[in-house]
Amino acid sequence: MQELKTEVTEWAKKTQRVMEQKDEKVQNLLADIESTQEMHKRNFERHLQVLDFAINCYNTLIEVSKRLYESQAQQVIEEFKDELNARKEIEDGFRLNCENIMHATNLVVEHQMLTDYEIFVEKQDDVVNSEIEKRFVIRDSVIAKMKLLHKQLIDFINSLVNVSLDTKKYEHIHMLMERQRNFVSESGRLNDIEFRLTRTAGDLQRDLVHNEVEAQRRLSDLRLEQEYFLQVRKSIEKSINYDRNVTFEKLQTLSGECYGMLKDYQKLLKYGELLLSNAANCRKLQTEAEKVEAPKDEGESAAEELSFQLEALNLKSHADMSEVELAKQMALMKNFWHRQALASTQNLLLAREKRELLEENQKYKDFIKLMSKRENIDDMLKTFTVTPLLAAKDRNCLENTLFQN
Repeated sequence: MQELKTEVTEWAKKTQRVMEQKDEKVQNLLADIESTQEMHKRNFERHLQVLDFAINCYNTLIEVSKRLYESQAQQVIEEFKDELNARKEIEDGFRLNCENIMHATNLVVEHQMLTDYEIFVEKQDDVVNSEIEKRFVIRDSVIAKMKLLHKQLIDFINSLVNVSLDTKKYEHIHMLMERQRNFVSESGRLNDIEFRLTRTAGDLQRDLVHNEVEAQRRLSDLRLEQEYFLQVRKSIEKSINYDRNVTFEKLQTLSGECYGMLKDYQKLLKYGELLLSNAANCRKLQTEAEKVEAPKDEGESAAEELSFQLEALNLKSHADMSEVELAKQMALMKNFWHRQALASTQNLLLAREKRELLEENQKYKDFIKLMSKRENIDDMLKTFTVTPLLAAKDRNCLENTLFQN
């Protein structure tokens, strides 16, 4: 019992400690809950403030967007109204033109229909009159035949009254009665045929009037189309003539420039050939001792001049020339070879320029062949009147400069 009591006491102490720990934990939990609630309240208030600020920003954005949208919508509506008014004016113009065309077409068709109707009435009156005349003729002939038959019948009856009946007279009466029945049946058949033909003639006449109206409408449409295509053709012909004139002027200017360049090139070619012929003549006239190349620089020129005086020329062998004359001849030869080198250089430049001019001239000729239908380019070049690129004074100055060089 003592042990049980001790154990119960220990368990009571343990239970007391556990309960105290639980109370502490509960107090801690309550404190945490309160702090958490306070924190949640603060966060919720902050969240509400943020939401209010966002709502205000969103309302401001909506208001700005609404105003911008209203301004853009008003601008779009004004543009649409302007475009609608312009389109309405264009449509009114088209409608007015169409109404004018339809009115003119209706007038033409009405006039044509009236004319056709008058012609039809005249033809119909002619046909009716001719048919009436034919019917009157047939009626008169039938009446005459009926009177003749009636008279024959009366004569036959009178003869029967006066004369006894026989077999031949009965046969003759039977034949006459048969002929009368045949005549009545044939008259009915002809009347039916006449009625059918009259109805067919009416149908054909209505079809004829309808076809004539359609033909007149189609004819008026074709006339309008013809006028439209004639206007289009005139505009195309005007544009073709304008393009032809512009192309002809461009070709004339281009051909004039080519012709002038060709003339200048021919002059330069003549001057180059003249220089080459002069150089060839000078080479033929010089002696072997005079064939001295031009020096390249001053030092080499002095050395070669000294060697030339000492080695190439022997003053003893040229006793007929003084030293001064020999120096003059040497200076002349140096000037000649200098001019000959300049002429060779100029000839090379002229040859290159000639080649470039020939290529450019060939391009211009090919271009002219493409732009013109004529195959002979020389005839075309002769037809153009071209002013020279250089005046007479400039040409004389150029010739003097070339001859001086």
